[in-house]
Amino acid sequence: MNQAEVGVCMLIHGHPTYYLAGRQALLSVLRRSDFQIFLVTDHLYKIGMFRRKRLQVHQLGPVEQQVRARRFLAKFSALEAFLANTESELVMLLDADAVLVRDITAEDIRTALDGRGLGMVEQTTILNSTMSRIDFLQHYQRHSLVWLDPQAQAPALEDYRFYNSGVVLAQRQEMERFCSWARQMLAQRPGDHRVGEHIITDQDYFQYYANNLHPESCRELSWRWNHCEHWDKGFPRPDAYVAHFSNFCLRPGWRQLRRIRAAWRQGLG
Repeated sequence: MNQAEVGVCMLIHGHPTYYLAGRQALLSVLRRSDFQIFLVTDHLYKIGMFRRKRLQVHQLGPVEQQVRARRFLAKFSALEAFLANTESELVMLLDADAVLVRDITAEDIRTALDGRGLGMVEQTTILNSTMSRIDFLQHYQRHSLVWLDPQAQAPALEDYRFYNSGVVLAQRQEMERFCSWARQMLAQRPGDHRVGEHIITDQDYFQYYANNLHPESCRELSWRWNHCEHWDKGFPRPDAYVAHFSNFCLRPGWRQLRRIRAAWRQGLG
């Protein structure tokens, strides 16, 4: 079993550009850290990475492509495989379109978590819109809670955080607790994971866990851990740890792929 202190869990599947973006994310971890990587994918050859000393590959099982949310919820299967096949005490869950843009150590992750079990960055807005925390809270009430727990009371505005799950830091024990709960919820709610036009994804699960179920477990991380042009003014800022080239649940485009490659190779300075 992988016994590295930090393990990076990454799921890569879907459209061909996800494999190309994911290759850059994997290379960024290899270049910018000494972390072990646990990759879950259905087509390793599409990524073009085979024998790497710090790379462990796990075969992704079938994903119900007709239900769009399942493509995102497959992250939970990836995390369960990670926990079953590694012994890393610290976990970094990284989206395929997120890259390390500066050197990161286990101590950086421990410091960021500050004793908490889970850590994520709050997405405070969508640039070029009027979105604010109150709008995100209303969205959470109308969609996430409706699907996951219609009887639940949303937290007060000052306590709520719209956490983005593109980068998640965690201590192993907390991630085990999260995955156990998520698996139970998936069994209880096997439908299409949709409320109106909104699909319920892994991010909704993480938000409910961190805002309603176990708010004491989650540490709000600095923007540096999930820096994105869609919610951070002044992108790219040179002191970020991770640059997230999110396309709002859509596949990466070719321009994004060029920018992803440049970001981890050259940094954001």
